[in-house]
Amino acid sequence: MSFDFDAGKYAVYLWPAFAISALAFAWMIADSLLTARRWRREFERLQAELDAEKAA
Repeated sequence: MSFDFDAGKYAVYLWPAFAISALAFAWMIADSLLTARRWRREFERLQAELDAEKAA
């Protein structure tokens, strides 16, 4: 597969737009992973609390 990286007169617009899009996707992925980690920790905390109540 051959991709032509020459954007001609549109390069001034095109490459920064690609970079901004890539950064936005990276930000969304990182935010999703961090949020999932937070929810998992909260779930584990609540589960441990529930298990402690059942054991008592």
